[in-house]
Amino acid sequence: MAHATDFSAPDDAADLKQFVGADQTPGIVAVERAGESGIRCYHRTGSVVRATTELFQPWLVAHQSDVQHLSRYEQLRGDGRLNARVHFASWRDWQEARRGLREQGVSFIAPASAAEQYFVESGRGLFRGMEFSDLVRLQLDIETLGFDPQDPAAHVIMIALSINGEQARVLRADDMDEASLLDALGAAILSIDPDVIEGHNLFNFDLPFLSERARLHQRNLRWGRDGSPVRFAGEQRFKAGARTIPYQSAHVYGRHLIDTYQQVQRYDAAGALESYGLKAAVDALGRTREQRTFVPGEEIRTTWHSDRDRLTRYAIDDVLDVNTLSELALPTEFYQAQILPRTLQSIASGGPGEKVNDLLVRAYLSAGESVPLPEPPRDYPGGYTELRRVGAFSPVVKCDVESLYPAIMLTERIGPSSDTLGVFLPVLASLTVRRIAAKRNEEASHGLERARWRGIQSSLKVLINSFYGYLGYGRGYFNDYRAAEAVTLHGQRIVKQIVDQLEREGALPIEVDTDGVYFQPPPNVNDEAAERALIDSISATLGPGFRLAHDGRYRGMLSLKLKNYALLGYDGRVILKGSSLRSRREEAYLRRFVHDAVPRLLQPELVGSVRDLYFDTAERILSGTLSIDDISRTEMITDQTFTSDANRRLAEALGEERVGERVRLYQRSDGKLARATEYQADEDRNYLLRRLRDMAERFRPVFIDDAEFDHVFPTITTRTDIRALRSSAMTRQLDLFDH
Repeated sequence: MAHATDFSAPDDAADLKQFVGADQTPGIVAVERAGESGIRCYHRTGSVVRATTELFQPWLVAHQSDVQHLSRYEQLRGDGRLNARVHFASWRDWQEARRGLREQGVSFIAPASAAEQYFVESGRGLFRGMEFSDLVRLQLDIETLGFDPQDPAAHVIMIALSINGEQARVLRADDMDEASLLDALGAAILSIDPDVIEGHNLFNFDLPFLSERARLHQRNLRWGRDGSPVRFAGEQRFKAGARTIPYQSAHVYGRHLIDTYQQVQRYDAAGALESYGLKAAVDALGRTREQRTFVPGEEIRTTWHSDRDRLTRYAIDDVLDVNTLSELALPTEFYQAQILPRTLQSIASGGPGEKVNDLLVRAYLSAGESVPLPEPPRDYPGGYTELRRVGAFSPVVKCDVESLYPAIMLTERIGPSSDTLGVFLPVLASLTVRRIAAKRNEEASHGLERARWRGIQSSLKVLINSFYGYLGYGRGYFNDYRAAEAVTLHGQRIVKQIVDQLEREGALPIEVDTDGVYFQPPPNVNDEAAERALIDSISATLGPGFRLAHDGRYRGMLSLKLKNYALLGYDGRVILKGSSLRSRREEAYLRRFVHDAVPRLLQPELVGSVRDLYFDTAERILSGTLSIDDISRTEMITDQTFTSDANRRLAEALGEERVGERVRLYQRSDGKLARATEYQADEDRNYLLRRLRDMAERFRPVFIDDAEFDHVFPTITTRTDIRALRSSAMTRQLDLFDH
């Protein structure tokens, strides 16, 4: 194993081991229940995995009055409401007690995960002494002849596999029947013995599809390290930023399931990606391989019959793309697993508040200390956000305070009042010191070593930034809304101070959002060095513990409304922010129009050509030269699809479909919705023209007056004499930058 990650303390931070578990047993890659009174640990040493089994007593924590009838209990110190810890002889006894407490409606702590219970009790954790590259990760991708696994003809025809992005191979149905193909997949998994199984949309497509096909053949997906089948646990919700996404949870004994469709959404914290589809995400991240084979989804069936070798190359490229996304996104969760008493799968799919809960609860129980109950939720002020200016601006710089809220908590000593052991702030300080050190190591290294440190520092950053949110987390045992309010109010003062300083220096603040400011620099600041000098001078006024950083420079910015803007990089890259400019539900021709319009609107020499772009798009609509891929949109089928009056047209177009499926639709000339697969050159062109004008409407704030906007983006219908309208003269030269 390479470079064991060391969480021992630097001289200027508390010893993190007392908070993350003192037992540093290396190489644990999975922990599971073993019978009614045991725990099984899987240990990896190089290519060898061995299993050890030990006796274990499951536990729960509640108020002593609620558990004194159950068994002997350990009295915990302190004034916390949850002050009694009970151990049970078997998992069956624990489950019965847990069920009884739930029925009584009393509060208690009883992690459902055997691994989490074991890690809290033992002080051990996953992957200690390991690097990300030490994991054996199996990437999986399937090709099918349909999207409904209950359709007898929707066979699984190919299963592509790779190990850590290497040794790629494809199991094909021309070599065996579908049942044998599923058996071969199970045999391959048991032979490879991966710690992690990865796929893109693994939970909502590949696993349910494979499971249903196996059921039709009276098979089980016996992928567990103990030979047990995949277990499904119903719908859960995955949190990525402000979004929560439903998914079909599943579990494989002794292994971790990772869905890169979820992971890339967390990786894209800045919201730069327009699509989280496998190929689109890889391409947007600049990771598409040369000579990559593409086969459109609607051509899978015909390609299977006409060119199986091409489809094989495509399947291999898909599975290698899964590895590409995993290598980018998963190290963050991997290094968190070395700190948190959780499995990799639960860290990858769980919310940030629960992670801090785990750290604090483990520290308190390890010290024999009682745990408080959460404070009841209440509102408190948020961060300072303000739209100072709308329009087109050039150039533009962004500055932000690095880890603003953690810095406030540490410098002002703001933590939960219920933290009687004083754990919260020392853990935060220790993680912060390590993150800074890891970031310096990342900047000073190259290649694989740089990637390693990037994974470590980004995992620590995620944890650090979770501490503020935890103060206002409704299920946080140590939450404190007064403390959360104190942090936000102090943050508002700091950011307002930065805005005032920028204005005194002659800059024009454009948008302020919590910890950062977009601004147009003063005329004398005309290169990156001068921008950084300006920001450093303002940073020096903020006081110890705070650093204002240069967080980006852009050729131009379209500011439209709060948190809705477009940026043009000096490299020509366009970045769209906010729902008014980017929505994955918009038709492709509209997304392309916005993407192409932004650089024209942000470069004075090209502003006039945005009118031509608008007319070119309208003429393609009128001439019918846009493809069905251009004019269709994707709809996710939910429980509301067939029950809400607002979705009546959608329901009529779908017929019977399973919840969770995605379907591409377009609007026909009769106003009804239809599937893209039923397209007959019968699109509603007036509707498409209205949609184009509605999209152009988003740019109205950057124009000086309505007459100018209406000249550039006039209303067009199928009856418009577009040639005459297009040739009408401009009344004046467009100038979007004179305000």
